[in-house]
Amino acid sequence: MNDNNRVEFQEVWTATYAMYRQRVSDSMLDLAFGALAPYSIEDVRKGLTAHIRNPDTGQFPPKPADVIKHISGNSQSAGGEAWAKVDRAIRCVGNYRSVVFDDPRIHAAIERLGGWPKIATTDEKEYPFLRNNFLKLYQGFTVQPPEVYPRKLIGTCEHQNSSHETFGRGRSQDEPVMIGNPERAKRVYQGGGELGVAQINHEGAKEFLGLAVDHQVQRLGGGAA
Repeated sequence: MNDNNRVEFQEVWTATYAMYRQRVSDSMLDLAFGALAPYSIEDVRKGLTAHIRNPDTGQFPPKPADVIKHISGNSQSAGGEAWAKVDRAIRCVGNYRSVVFDDPRIHAAIERLGGWPKIATTDEKEYPFLRNNFLKLYQGFTVQPPEVYPRKLIGTCEHQNSSHETFGRGRSQDEPVMIGNPERAKRVYQGGGELGVAQINHEGAKEFLGLAVDHQVQRLGGGAA
């Protein structure tokens, strides 16, 4: 979320607490908004609804940690869905076109793994390892959302064309392919940076993978939004 979502967040958070006959102070709203800022307002709404419906915890007003828990949900399942989008894009779009997914965690994970052309041309023998590494990174970004990520994953053609002055920018063939929900993909594009996590040294990805798994195990009790 950003400041443009603050009014909507205030309305939904206040309405939720009103169900429990409790009022929310401005300082409480600021703290809750800051804690949930890495997530979209749609995800926050879903997390609040899931909390209210939960027969075990729904009798108490939600804290940000409760909402995050429901947003993250079963990270293993969410990671599987994310990988399915990546796999489909690899097989149907390929490495030549630039792509924009509807989830910034996918962008961050792919950049950690070396970028779109690299993973899209992975040998079939290495494909299972690619999947496993992607899932570990994705789960890590579920626990701690990326602060920065690339607005799009640049394909081979755009990368090559950008190095030749004879190729004009903004051509239709250079438009990225939107993967998943188009509206969410647009928001990912608008919220990302030109370089994002591409600036991170890819040699550090292996260390990050280990940390992501350890953190995930600690948070989820040994099992994997």
